[in-house]
Amino acid sequence: MIYRYYLFLLLIIYPALSFSQSKTHFDSNFSAIMEFPPPEANLDRDFLLPYQQPLNDKNCTTFTTTNYGADYNKSIPKSDSLSYRDYIFRNNGDMFHFNSFKGNIYPLFGGEIGNDSYASKKVFDYFGGLHTDGIIGNKFSYSANYIGGYLNGPSYLDSIIKTTRVIPGLGYAYPHGTTVTGYSYQYWDGYISYYPNNIFNFQLGQGKQFWGDGYRSLLLSDASNSYPYFKITTNIWHIQYTNLYTIMQDVEPTGTGTNFPLKYIAAHFLSWNISKRLNCSLFEVVIWHGNEGDSSYRSFDPSYLNPIIFYRPIEFSLGSPDNELVGATFKLKVARNGQFYGQVLIDDFTLHNTLSHDGFWASKQGLQFGFKEFNLFHAKNISFQTEIDYVRPYTYSESTPNDNYSNYGQPLADPMGANFIESASFLTWFYKNLIIQGSLDVYRVGLDPSTGKLDPNTGQYFDYGQNIFRSYDLVDFQSNIYGNYAGQGVSTYLGTAGLRFAYIISPKMHLKAELGINDRYEKEGTTTTNSPYIYFGVKTSLGNLYSDF
Repeated sequence: MIYRYYLFLLLIIYPALSFSQSKTHFDSNFSAIMEFPPPEANLDRDFLLPYQQPLNDKNCTTFTTTNYGADYNKSIPKSDSLSYRDYIFRNNGDMFHFNSFKGNIYPLFGGEIGNDSYASKKVFDYFGGLHTDGIIGNKFSYSANYIGGYLNGPSYLDSIIKTTRVIPGLGYAYPHGTTVTGYSYQYWDGYISYYPNNIFNFQLGQGKQFWGDGYRSLLLSDASNSYPYFKITTNIWHIQYTNLYTIMQDVEPTGTGTNFPLKYIAAHFLSWNISKRLNCSLFEVVIWHGNEGDSSYRSFDPSYLNPIIFYRPIEFSLGSPDNELVGATFKLKVARNGQFYGQVLIDDFTLHNTLSHDGFWASKQGLQFGFKEFNLFHAKNISFQTEIDYVRPYTYSESTPNDNYSNYGQPLADPMGANFIESASFLTWFYKNLIIQGSLDVYRVGLDPSTGKLDPNTGQYFDYGQNIFRSYDLVDFQSNIYGNYAGQGVSTYLGTAGLRFAYIISPKMHLKAELGINDRYEKEGTTTTNSPYIYFGVKTSLGNLYSDF
C-alpha cells in the first residue's frame, strides 16, 4: 500500500527552497550568511555553521526551533534590489534558465574507507545518485535527491543493522547473502514548496524533520529514514505554527520481507517569540497504526486534520485508542552569543505519582537541558555546545507496538529509545571551508537482560523499558509497578569520543572531505569493549547520520 504514496510523490516536483519563516533582516550579519548557499532541506550541521551565530544573535527573531532554522525566510536588506534567490542562483551557476524557471542538476557521489581496530576489519561505504532543484516563478520551488549505495560498517554498526534490518537514517538494509558482508541501500528525499504570501507555506514531500535547538530532540528528530509528509507553516505576528501530517512504516526486526505495516502521525508545533531573547514552544503528536497484517486496514483519519493544538486530550478522555505525546521547549539567549535551551516530553503523566517520586511505570517523561556559546571567549568562529537528555523507562512505547513513536525501525526522538541519561558535548572551530570538531557523547542506559528473569506472559526476558518496540501490555508489571528509574535493568555505559577534520569542497553540492577518529567505549555488566575507528571520506551529504548510540 505504501508504494501508492511513493508513486504519487515521484510524480510531483519537490522543493529546494522553503519560504516559510518570518522575515528577518540581518543587516551587518548578512554578509556572513551569504558565504554559503542556504542549507534548505539539508539538515547537515556542517553546512549550517556559518548561519548559527547570526541566526542566534540576540537581535535576531528568526525561528530556529524547526529544522535548525533551515526553513527560515531568506529576506535581505530592502536597500538591495537583488533578491536572495536570484543571488544564490547567479553566484552558483544555474544550469537551466528558461523564462521564470531556474534549476540545477548534478551528481551525488561519495566514498568512505576506514579501519575498525576492535574487529580488525576494513570498512567502507560508497554511493552514487542524482540531485535536482529549481525555482518556478515567485511562489514555487522544488528539490529531489536519490542515492543507491553499499555499506560494510564497523562492528558496532553491523550489530545494530543485524538486529533492526535497517541502516540508521538510510532505510532498509538489503543483505548480500551469507558469503558476502555488507548491505545495499537506497535513499531518496525531496519536496515541492508553495509560498502564496508572507503568512503561509505549504510543503509536500518525502524527508525528515528536526524540532528543537539541541543535538538531540526528544520531540521529533532526523535520526530515522525519510517519510512522506505534508507540512503547513503559518507565521503571524511573533508566532509560528506548524502542522505536520505523515505516513510512516514499521520495520519489524523479527519479520521477513519488506511489506511493512503503515502508521500515521499528525503533529502540531506552536512557537512563540515572547521577546528577542526568549522563545517558548508547545508540541503535540498523535500516532495510530494503519494496516495490521492482513486482518484490518485503517487509513488516515480525517478527524486529525483538525489544525487546533491540544484538542486531542479531550478526545482521549472520551476513549480514543490512539497514542499521543505532548511537550514544550524553550530557548533563552544570554549575553550576546550564548543561549540556554531545553525540552520536556510527556508520554503518560500522573501528578500524584510524579510528586511522590514513587517510580510508577506509567510516569513516562523526557527532559533536555543544554547550553550553546558562539564565538567562545570572544574567539571568532569557535562554538561550544553541551546538553543532558533524560528519558524514563517505557517512554515512547505503547500497548500496540505499531503505535509506538518510531519510523522504519528507529525511534523518532533520541536514537537510544528510552530508559537512559545522556550527555553530549561539542567544541567546533571553522574558518572559511575548514571545520575541526571534538565531540564526546556518553550514555548510561538500562538494557533488557539476555539471561535471567523471564516474563511469565511471553517467555521473553524481562522488559526494563529501553526497547520502545516492545508492548508494555505483555510485561508482568505486578512485580515492577513502582520503583522504576532511568538506567534500570542491565546497567550499561556507552561513550563515543571523536575528533574530525572536514573541508567543504562545494557548498552548493554539499560536498565535503572528512578525516576522523572515533573511539567507542561500552561497558555492559562486567564486559568492557573499546572500538577505535579511523576513517576518511569524500561525499555529498544529504543530512546527519548518527552512530553514537
